[in-house]
Amino acid sequence: MSSRINLTCHRLIIAAAVLHLFLAIALFIAGRAGVAPSLIDRDGIMGSFAFDGYKYQRGAIELAELLRSGWVTAWATAAQPVHVKIIAVPFALLSPLFGYSTLSAEPYNLVCYVAIIGLVFALGREVGGQRTGVTAAALVALWPTFLLHTMQLLKDPLFITAVLAFLFCAITSLNRIYQPIASAGVSILGILLVLLLIQVRVSFALLLIVVALLTLMLLVIRQARERRLLVWNMVPALTLLLAAVVLIPFYSHASILRVKRYEFDQAGPLKSVTDPATQVPTLVRWIATPEPNRTNTRGAKFARRISSMRSRFAAAYSESGSLLDANTGFRNVSDLIRYVPRAMEIGLWAPFPYMWISPGRRVGNLGKLLSGIETLSIYFLQALAILAIVREPRQLALWFMLVIVVFGVTALAFVVPNVGAIYRFRYVFWILLVVVAVTGASPQKSTKGTKISGSPFVLFVLFGLLLAVVPGCSSLGQPSHVNDVNLALNNWTGTAFRRLYLSPSSATGWEENVLAGSELKDGDTLDLQFDPKEKNVEWDLRVEGVDGHYAEWKNLKLSEASEVTLVIQSLQVPTVVAELE
Repeated sequence: MSSRINLTCHRLIIAAAVLHLFLAIALFIAGRAGVAPSLIDRDGIMGSFAFDGYKYQRGAIELAELLRSGWVTAWATAAQPVHVKIIAVPFALLSPLFGYSTLSAEPYNLVCYVAIIGLVFALGREVGGQRTGVTAAALVALWPTFLLHTMQLLKDPLFITAVLAFLFCAITSLNRIYQPIASAGVSILGILLVLLLIQVRVSFALLLIVVALLTLMLLVIRQARERRLLVWNMVPALTLLLAAVVLIPFYSHASILRVKRYEFDQAGPLKSVTDPATQVPTLVRWIATPEPNRTNTRGAKFARRISSMRSRFAAAYSESGSLLDANTGFRNVSDLIRYVPRAMEIGLWAPFPYMWISPGRRVGNLGKLLSGIETLSIYFLQALAILAIVREPRQLALWFMLVIVVFGVTALAFVVPNVGAIYRFRYVFWILLVVVAVTGASPQKSTKGTKISGSPFVLFVLFGLLLAVVPGCSSLGQPSHVNDVNLALNNWTGTAFRRLYLSPSSATGWEENVLAGSELKDGDTLDLQFDPKEKNVEWDLRVEGVDGHYAEWKNLKLSEASEVTLVIQSLQVPTVVAELE
């Protein structure tokens, strides 16, 4: 029976690969033939839901040209996302045949798609047996919108593959008994996956810490129940937690130290010269200083960081027509806690039924209807997942995956107010939901998996612990400003700055570019030191993004502030807000 199911799995993977390749060819032909030009362009890119594919296409074309010219080192060190570098390789090889299209990128997409299907089978087999693995893999392989997303020039396929592999390492540590060699192998693989995930989507890096913490919590419960010490199972979890804590701050942001020169002898660009076409509206907001408590300060900064990311998404999708709570902001941890029920509601059940038949601005009526059908299917899967927990309340791995699903979609709803973007980012969590749901629908109870003392409150206790830990984890790697830093400027706008000018309000020019050739990326901090002789009270600030847009603030009383944070807020139009505190 086992060999027959393994053969079925192999056939399923081969069939899925053939299906994916066939659909990729069909998409390419439809684009070249102009079958639906408003939906599919001639390169097969579907801008209605994968509009960032155009940016990745441009980057991959540039890197493909480097590879053709033999500049392998330049390709490897280019400031482009990992998946763009990977796509550039088949672009360099296949573009003479298919151009810079989704079909030329099919080797990348196909490998990721097949790897995802294989990992879903492995996860299902781990928690529910071979049949569960095959059924779950088949459902994921045929999920319509997931199939479409895996045929675009996106980072999602690589991200989902890495996350599932990371979670598989965690689940095997909960289900199996490691020997030293296996423990070392999983630890090394986990570190590599942490590095890859940070490179692919650093904004989801906090998920890695959550998974590592949850794995450790459940391993402690397992050892207490079995009354034995599983040292080699603990080693990978501790290693992954340490790797995430050490590596995430290193990659997520940097602190740049600069000195503002006194009586600068060059005028620099004139302040009177403006360009309304590229100038972004600005606003100044003073932030009340929190109580002199380090925990309160960290919590407030974490809440504001989440709020700024949320505002950024709202501004980017302002014309989408599918924003939820777009004007909701968070100033402290209390605001975050109060929003948890609403975030869970959006994360688990959006788009809501009333949205299924409303006209879609980006994806059209057919796209809205398809998303409604899939969402209804997700509701059914959630019911089956609850059934799985009821039927097997003592299986550790099922609780693990369900906690990750609930925590993941809730965290997304905090940051992303756009239903379409949430829909796309949730795929990795819905894949886990499919595995748990299929386990609940199985006619046989699984004999695999370590057991945990059943309690209806386990999920909520673990979820609460994770919510309590997250604000503390968010402060990891925050720059410890040296005493002689007069002003810290945080970039939370979502874009990088190539120039930053700061000059006295009385000056006619902007003086020197303080960044001096560096880039202040999103999440980075610029620590500024002023000459002790500098006595100016009011200052003008100008930042220029890598996209050519710029923002200016005049007459800022920086002598009364120690920190400036630049964020995006969606008012009537996207506005860059300078928050002074």
